[in-house]
Amino acid sequence: MLEVDGLAKRYGEVLALRDLSVSVDEGQCLVLLGRNGAGKTTALRCMAGVLVPTSGTVTVDGINAAADPAAVRAKVGLMPEVPGLYERMSARTYLDYFGAIYDLEPDLRLRRIEELLATFDLVDAADRWLGTYSKGMRQKVALIRATLHRPRIVLADEPTSALDADSARRAWDYLKDLQKDGCALVICTHNMEEAEQLAGRIGIMSAGRALAVGDMSELRRRSGLKSRRELRELPTLQDVYLAIVGNHHELAEPRSA
Repeated sequence: MLEVDGLAKRYGEVLALRDLSVSVDEGQCLVLLGRNGAGKTTALRCMAGVLVPTSGTVTVDGINAAADPAAVRAKVGLMPEVPGLYERMSARTYLDYFGAIYDLEPDLRLRRIEELLATFDLVDAADRWLGTYSKGMRQKVALIRATLHRPRIVLADEPTSALDADSARRAWDYLKDLQKDGCALVICTHNMEEAEQLAGRIGIMSAGRALAVGDMSELRRRSGLKSRRELRELPTLQDVYLAIVGNHHELAEPRSA
């Protein structure tokens, strides 16, 4: 569904991405982990066809993003960390506007909008201006906007960061339902517990590179950590993440004499 090969993106003197290669199959979830500035957001924007990479290729459902970015954007739902909503529109009008941009038939988009407003408990607030919404409510609208056209792949940057526990559960349940229907997911998050529960594969990024990509068993092997026998537990994702990032920095930094 998604193939990223040798992706690089430069902003002036800053190389935000360098030789990033990942793939995501239909119905699969890839979670990207990394510190702020690791390149996760830039990677998502390149995958969505919003940014043009400096080098490398992005292919979505067989379509090269550089050759036909409009066709790629039609297959992708991008949920940025900052929603960027039109504050002097109501939620219902705003979603109808984007449904029209996605070329959904009026009856179909009305039905989907009402279903999703109900799913995320926004029906009572649907005719209020978005400028009056809380951060969590805005995030719900952004998720609805990104998935209204039933994209083949959803790219979500911190999709539950502003949500309370109940709303976050609803969001993850919704994303899992999309995944069951064959939608591929690429999600950036700092929440290790959510990442471990959701992801089929995890990519650990640092300084624009993917240090390791794989499922939990592969990442545990890559980390070099042993099971904590006294607790009869396997290393957690947080243990694995810190070990891989720490090993990378030890190798990258010259030892003092």
